[in-house]
Amino acid sequence: MAYRAPRHPHIEKHARHQTLLARIVGLFLIWAIVGVMALLAERTIPAQHLPWKTLSVIDPIGVATKAKAARTGEDPAACRAVLTQGGMTFKEVQEVSADGMCQVRDAVRFTGGMAPLKPSDVSMTCKEALAVSIWERQVVQPAAFEVLGEAVVAIDNYGSYACRRIYGQAEGPISEHASANALDVAGFKLANGETVSVLRDWNDPGPKGRFLHRVRDDGCRVFITVLSPDYNAAHANHLHLDMGGGALCR
Repeated sequence: MAYRAPRHPHIEKHARHQTLLARIVGLFLIWAIVGVMALLAERTIPAQHLPWKTLSVIDPIGVATKAKAARTGEDPAACRAVLTQGGMTFKEVQEVSADGMCQVRDAVRFTGGMAPLKPSDVSMTCKEALAVSIWERQVVQPAAFEVLGEAVVAIDNYGSYACRRIYGQAEGPISEHASANALDVAGFKLANGETVSVLRDWNDPGPKGRFLHRVRDDGCRVFITVLSPDYNAAHANHLHLDMGGGALCR
């Protein structure tokens, strides 16, 4: 007959209680550590690096900026609140629907608060506008002062909305321009009257070329997709900045 170890119900019950208590204490310690770490993060880490902190146009670019801009941009009220708190002024834009393929919703048009877009009648989704405002404030202007010694007073562009597929092809994916969720930047006008052109100055080894590469590189920390002359010939004359495509920085 096989040996059976004697049972001790009282000891077994006590062991179960001890195990349960150990688990409770372990969970309490884990949550206590998490709480202390969160408290330390709140007090020591800048808001732009914390994904749970409210996005602000006046905060420098941080590791959480792109994710917060994408998330905030999906909420029409929150998006407009961040723009307003950042000193941006804008007008609401009527919804557009065309060809059963293109729809523009939740769009705005800047009227002040940043270097004006030229032409000025640029309508874009609030999410795109939010990213553009952060880019202008925290990337373009600092780079202009540090590299060129001048402020940017206007941003030349080829527009945001265009009802088409990518590259204007008859078939294939629909462009982010079809929902006004992208902006094509052609160049910049400086306070001293000089201009910086993507087409003319991209390969310039001097300050203008360095400035363009910097606003492209740091733009990748704000926008989901950034395409430049380094990407292909179709972008030889502009920087494509959008908040809806796949993550790409070229």
